[in-house]
Amino acid sequence: MKKILLAMGMMPLLWCCDGSGERKTADSGTDTVATTSAAPTPTSERIATMTEEVRMLMEQFGENPDPKLLQQAMSINDSIERLDTTQQGRFNTALTRAQLLAMSGNMLEAMEIQERLLSNNPNDFVRLQFYAGKYRMEGKLDSMNIYAERALSRCDKVIADSADNAVAVDQALMNKINIYQILDNRSKAKEANDQLARRHKDDPDYQLTDEEFNEEYNAARASLNQSAEAYRKNEKEMLRKSEKEVHRKGEKEKRKHSAPAQ
Repeated sequence: MKKILLAMGMMPLLWCCDGSGERKTADSGTDTVATTSAAPTPTSERIATMTEEVRMLMEQFGENPDPKLLQQAMSINDSIERLDTTQQGRFNTALTRAQLLAMSGNMLEAMEIQERLLSNNPNDFVRLQFYAGKYRMEGKLDSMNIYAERALSRCDKVIADSADNAVAVDQALMNKINIYQILDNRSKAKEANDQLARRHKDDPDYQLTDEEFNEEYNAARASLNQSAEAYRKNEKEMLRKSEKEVHRKGEKEKRKHSAPAQ
């Protein structure tokens, strides 16, 4: 099976890499932070088992996840959160929660979680990419372009400064592909994808034909558009509820002041 080199998530992809070259994403396909190796304990083994259960559930979701499966995955993730109280564990479960919320269509809360997770690293190209995607969802294209350009500049710096760190360069190239998706620049995304493929020329999983690349690019763009639509829908719903609540309180005040004195 070919490696999916384009972001296919329901929200701006959060790569857990700080640009220093230390890889923090697991190879399981989910964007979780890899835990440091230690002697297994009953609790750690239970956490690992439940994490695998969540991963397997998420693999079944497809474009329209079954609400029951989503709830099951969320429930297991909540249990992991109660067991794993380490800083890294809290990051993992928070990120998984954001992914599950996004898959369920709750984009506003999902984005808030991602923003909080990234708040401690203001210079990270991941954070810059996140805001580029966020502003795209909100239709603020000028801001999107500013953050996208800053993210690309940061990626290029990581590539230039990390020649001896293959993981850092690969991560930066993957993020460049994601950023060019946000900007809808197919040719530049293809250029970054080809550069990544050349770095792994002996690995057939990285070699995409033009047709395969276009299929994945189109699917990723469709996913981004779907995310933006869900985000705007959430915003409208929140505004509607807010206006309804203001109206309800106003009517209550009117009745209060118009009631005859006893």
